[in-house]
Amino acid sequence: MKLTYWLLAGLFASTSLYAQEAAAQNIEMRYSTLYSKLKQNVKEGHDDVKIALFLLNQQDGSVCQIHEGSMRKDKHFEQLVIPTNNELSVPVDSNLRQANPDVTFVIDDGITCDVSMQVIAKKDYGTSIDQSEVAKLVPQMNQMLSDLGGMFSGWFMPDVEGVVVHFGNGETQVIELSSLADDQSVSFAQPAVKVTPWIPQA
Repeated sequence: MKLTYWLLAGLFASTSLYAQEAAAQNIEMRYSTLYSKLKQNVKEGHDDVKIALFLLNQQDGSVCQIHEGSMRKDKHFEQLVIPTNNELSVPVDSNLRQANPDVTFVIDDGITCDVSMQVIAKKDYGTSIDQSEVAKLVPQMNQMLSDLGGMFSGWFMPDVEGVVVHFGNGETQVIELSSLADDQSVSFAQPAVKVTPWIPQA
């Protein structure tokens, strides 16, 4: 079984695209669909990592830029804050789950983007990460992936053994926990955009 860093969230059936204007299009979904994935973030045992949802360009796998986001239910409207990493960020709230508003994200026209789910570190690490931080992330990432996979996930899913540091130009750097000495720090030439699990490929 081939594992990739990206875990498809299974949201394709509930995602619809339509043209908003000449240079943009809307991706619409119901809040309950997002909540069913993001509710993992309020569970205990992984305070430093979270589930994040992104739109990936079907053509090249790059993260699609989100120009704006909003939630609407009848006369109620709320603008969403879009992070610099273009995460599909919505508040995780059981009351919103009951109201189940429509959620809209605006992206460039002329591209096809799929919703995907990823485990990422919550912290912004900037231009360095040290051994103690990686050692803290690895077991929490394993726990989060186990929670997502269910009771049988340990039978077929290899353990996380490090992290992948992602940069704004699309480059990545793998950092294996076993290769780091105590108190060792790894510096980067540019700020990290996000940090995700590294799972050795079979």
